[in-house]
Amino acid sequence: MITKKIIFFLIIFFVHSNFINSSEVKIVIKVNNEILTNIDIENESKYQIILNTNLKNLGKDELYTLSKNSLVRQILKKEEVIKYFKIEEYSDLGEKLLKENYTARGFENKEKYSNFLDKEGFGIEILKEKLLLERLWNFLIYEKFKNKIKIDENEIKNKVETFIKNREKVYEYKLSEILFDLNTDYKKLIDFIDKYGFEAAASKYSISDTSVNGGKIGWIKNNNLSEELKKRISNLNEGQISEPIKIQNGNLLIKLNQKRELESKINPEVEIKRQIKFEQNRQLNSFSLNFYKKIKQNSTINEY
Repeated sequence: MITKKIIFFLIIFFVHSNFINSSEVKIVIKVNNEILTNIDIENESKYQIILNTNLKNLGKDELYTLSKNSLVRQILKKEEVIKYFKIEEYSDLGEKLLKENYTARGFENKEKYSNFLDKEGFGIEILKEKLLLERLWNFLIYEKFKNKIKIDENEIKNKVETFIKNREKVYEYKLSEILFDLNTDYKKLIDFIDKYGFEAAASKYSISDTSVNGGKIGWIKNNNLSEELKKRISNLNEGQISEPIKIQNGNLLIKLNQKRELESKINPEVEIKRQIKFEQNRQLNSFSLNFYKKIKQNSTINEY
């Protein structure tokens, strides 16, 4: 009899608990057929903070909006990716990307990284899927647009030869970017940068794929840049941000994080290959942005 009473009260307790928890879950947005709840957005906020610790300084509403927009972008990309790829067949690639990720962040192995993520309230398998989806998206963009890439190899060859002939100094810049569309309030963007930092602003405002890592581009040689960008960046000191630069897909802000001079001796063949690769990636990034815009325009997104 006592045992039956215990079971009865346990059933009542769990039913009541589940009711309380379910009442806390709210549908926030529907992206085509995918429903997002406040819990999904809270989890995405944890992920965004793991990527960029500066986001901890954001206000609750700012972080919420950033995370919601990030999830919408991920859902739309995933819907397109699974039309062409079976994600489960790329498990090995996912593990490779995960290893690159935790190694770059200074973790010795997957177990230690997993423990760290658990403490932050985020699962390592979810992270692996995010990394894999982004890579498969890049594969997709390449396959769809590789025949539209236009590169004048003779022009690049002449550019490299002229650069070597003039014995220009070779600098390498560590850059970050914010690519924002024409509808963005520039004053609000600058105020946001002043308050929360460039990386946080890139995560919120940038429409470039680099927004997922705070706008970080990495190291780029000055001879890989257009004359316009080279001129703008050469006048910056480390830590400074450029004035808006008009490009095809919007306006661009560039931040110079670091600058270093390299040995002026250049291998022409190697440099030409690098320049071709750089131009290829530049065009693919542009195709990626435009393709995503088209997908979003053709999607049904309802907020509640």
